[in-house]
Amino acid sequence: MDWNDPEFDALIDEYVRSGRRPSLEGLDESAREEAEALLRVAELVWEQGHGAPPLEADPVAAALGLVPDPKTMLEPRALKSAMAKAGLQASEVARQLKAREWTVETRDVFAWTTKGRPDVPPALIRAVADVVGTSETKLSGERRPTPFELAVRDVVQTPAFESLAERWAHLHRTTLASARTLLAARMPAAAHRGDHPDTNQMLASLETLVTVLESDSGHDQES
Repeated sequence: MDWNDPEFDALIDEYVRSGRRPSLEGLDESAREEAEALLRVAELVWEQGHGAPPLEADPVAAALGLVPDPKTMLEPRALKSAMAKAGLQASEVARQLKAREWTVETRDVFAWTTKGRPDVPPALIRAVADVVGTSETKLSGERRPTPFELAVRDVVQTPAFESLAERWAHLHRTTLASARTLLAARMPAAAHRGDHPDTNQMLASLETLVTVLESDSGHDQES
């Protein structure tokens, strides 16, 4: 998913306006993983400005366990071990979850067994635990912020980022709140994958991005 893709803007904008994660069902596995990373950045920005992610704006969903807990993740090794002990393949786990009206594909279950997933809500973890014959507690683990997420938190608290967000809001004729989130969500694209850039590096990347867009906008107005 390219940072300049209109679908990218629509995805983040829907999240900012509604306070709920947009559906990612229409995306392939690679695009879904990218979208999840971008939405996580959006959550981090919201947390810095409001103290809680917008997902919690729906207390009923939160009470039902349908809101992902940013401090908890589905433990891949625990799930893989439980499935092996129960003699269940990923396809069978997905089938049983679908029977419980969860939208889960075999590829999703396989992904859960290979890497930790913070986007799996507690209610789904409970359903998975029931299917594989274990407890929610045994499948859940503490999720610690990655170095990249810590860097994002540092960046969005700087006056330089706020200035860039104001320029972004003016450029795209959007609210400052939306501008902060939309700009911060560009950080994974602005940074080199695999690296954990420091605050100055990330700000420099965003400064370049905004400057280029301002220049392009100026040229469009002249033509």
